[in-house]
Amino acid sequence: MASIFVGSISAIYQKRLKRLFAYSTIAHTGFILLAFLSYSLESSKALVFYIVVYSCLTVTIFSLLINATSSSNIQPKYLINLSGIGSKNYIFAVTFALTILAVAGIPPLMGFFSKFLILLSVIGSEYYFTALVIILLSSISCFYYIRMVKLMFFVKGSKNCIWITNKSKTNSEVLIGVFLLLILSYFLHPDLIIDFSVVIGLLLF
Repeated sequence: MASIFVGSISAIYQKRLKRLFAYSTIAHTGFILLAFLSYSLESSKALVFYIVVYSCLTVTIFSLLINATSSSNIQPKYLINLSGIGSKNYIFAVTFALTILAVAGIPPLMGFFSKFLILLSVIGSEYYFTALVIILLSSISCFYYIRMVKLMFFVKGSKNCIWITNKSKTNSEVLIGVFLLLILSYFLHPDLIIDFSVVIGLLLF
């Protein structure tokens, strides 16, 4: 609970992208620890599913940042650098928005189901107060993710915002495409990741 509290509250005041995602990682570590708190077969499956989903989302986010760094005249260090990018590079903005909303746990994206399974295992172990506090903290953490989407699509760009101009294919673009396809394929074949999580969860339990 302390990890999720520190990560969720501290990230609200961050203006640097890397620091924001660092505090976000602290909060996600708290979710992983929740699975150990309610150690059971269900929590083991939820743990594997959460790690797989969060790993894919994290790689996608940093691949997008690397791509923006190598393709833009300004490095995306601050939140303000993302302002107005939705009107300049729509594909990049939509991909980034989908990924961070999935990390936030907005339904029906796959990040929501990873948090949902963790909370179900916590409730199943009768940690009702813990589950309630985690839900409240997760709702608070959605603020800074939605703020990023607002900056990209609903705030006018300035001279400090990034402008991706490089059209050459890079390794980061390949990673973005692969992991975004994996994220979106969850809607088509959710059983693939769930079955994998069940097998690994059975081995752990």
